[in-house]
Amino acid sequence: MANRDRLWGVVYVLPALALVLAFIAYPLASVVYHAFTEWDGIASPEWIGFANFTELIDDPIFRTSLRNNALFALSVPIQVVVPMVLAWLIHERIPGWRFFRSTFFLPAVISTVVVGLVAQVVFRLNGPLNSLLGSIGLSSLEQDWLGKAETSIPAVLLVLVWANFGYNTLIYLAGMSALDPALTEAARMDGARPTRILFSIVAPNLKRVMELVLVTSTVTAFAFMFAYIYVITNGAPGFDAYVTEFMIYKEAFALGNSGYACAIGVVLTLIAASIGALQIRILTRSGA
Repeated sequence: MANRDRLWGVVYVLPALALVLAFIAYPLASVVYHAFTEWDGIASPEWIGFANFTELIDDPIFRTSLRNNALFALSVPIQVVVPMVLAWLIHERIPGWRFFRSTFFLPAVISTVVVGLVAQVVFRLNGPLNSLLGSIGLSSLEQDWLGKAETSIPAVLLVLVWANFGYNTLIYLAGMSALDPALTEAARMDGARPTRILFSIVAPNLKRVMELVLVTSTVTAFAFMFAYIYVITNGAPGFDAYVTEFMIYKEAFALGNSGYACAIGVVLTLIAASIGALQIRILTRSGA
């Protein structure tokens, strides 16, 4: 009977295993293999060893792309702390909390492409942002926000932070709903202020949630920026607004350098995985 149960267990697992092999394991192995080849995506690949990775080291566009990803990662502390505060205010049911909950979560339920298109309208030369600046007497600040790297990268950064607020806030709300109400009630009876309750009682009990938000926000900054860049700036001006994902797309589908694009993908995966693993290790050692 035990052997028969094991056999049925294997049978039930096989469909899921087949999907994993077909859509994750095989594509990953294929990317790693083609990273060591010269390949246009159509013809037979030619093995060239580490040539793609050597070229990558000296590629100024790749360095710019990686720098931009690092700039987006600078927003991670904001994405960790601010949603926690917002979640606490909603959890405490401040006046209008239902409205704020819906407002903050809205970007999380609409397509990234839609978010990007809205941002493109807001930041364009004749868009609402410049109109607002002109109406309050700050017309000297009006400019084409997406026309140069000095402003296009910060603009996309603001969109990224706004788009992730809802998701992160929801995660914190779920964590807060699982806390023992007696903890906060006892603090209130002792006269603790709301900020003291949040940072001295609630936050320490949400360390696992904060760890999740920290890791996912960091990985997003390195590996999930393509849609924002493609829709909002399309990498312009020049190569200044490239991120590594967008560079992979350009190399593979615009320039036909699929082998080189695979090498970029391998490096990006290693960077994102290493940063995530390092964060988890540090948080675990600190007792999170």
